[in-house]
Amino acid sequence: MFIHSGIILRPVEQGDLENIRKLRNDPSTWGQLTSIAHISPDQQAAWFAGLQGDKTRAYLAVFVEAQDVDQVASWEGDFIGVVRLTDIDLVNRSVCVGADVVAAKRGKGYGTRIYKALLKYLFDYGNYRRLWLLVLDTNEIGKRLYRNVGFKDEGAMRQAIFRDGRYVDYLLMSVLEDEYRAK
Repeated sequence: MFIHSGIILRPVEQGDLENIRKLRNDPSTWGQLTSIAHISPDQQAAWFAGLQGDKTRAYLAVFVEAQDVDQVASWEGDFIGVVRLTDIDLVNRSVCVGADVVAAKRGKGYGTRIYKALLKYLFDYGNYRRLWLLVLDTNEIGKRLYRNVGFKDEGAMRQAIFRDGRYVDYLLMSVLEDEYRAK
C-alpha cells in the first residue's frame, strides 16, 4: 500500500472486482478508452486471474486515506477509482499509466491527487525514467489534468479512435523523471 496526498494506492484484490467492473462499464469511462466493450462478471474474474504473474501490467485500487491512521491497514472505505500500469518495460524504465475515477467523485480534485501520488510512487520508489499515456484529443479535462501534473505532448495517432460517429486523434503524452524532479 502506498499513501500520498491523502490517496491510497494498493494492488487490486478480489473484493475490488465488482467496483472496477461497474466503473469500466460506465459510459463516461469506456467512452474515453480504446475499447467500448462491456465487461461481464465472468470476464472480470478472467481478467483478474490473467493479471497473476503478468510482469507487463499491474492494476491498483484507489481509496481516500482514512482520517484515523490506525484504521488504514484494515480500512475498506470508499473506492474512488483504479490505476492502470501497462506496457511495463523494466529494461528501459518506462510504463504506460492511466486512471479512472468513479463518476460521482469526478470534479473534486481526485484525478490530480491520484496522478501526483502515482508520479511520486513510480519515480521515487519504482525507479522509472518515463511515464506515458494516451488520451483522446476530445478529452479536454484529461489533457488539462495531465499537463498540470507535468506530462508533455509527444505526438498523435491521427484519427485512431472512433467515437460519437467520427474518428478522433489519440494523443501521446509523457513525463520524464528529470522533468518531474525539476517541477
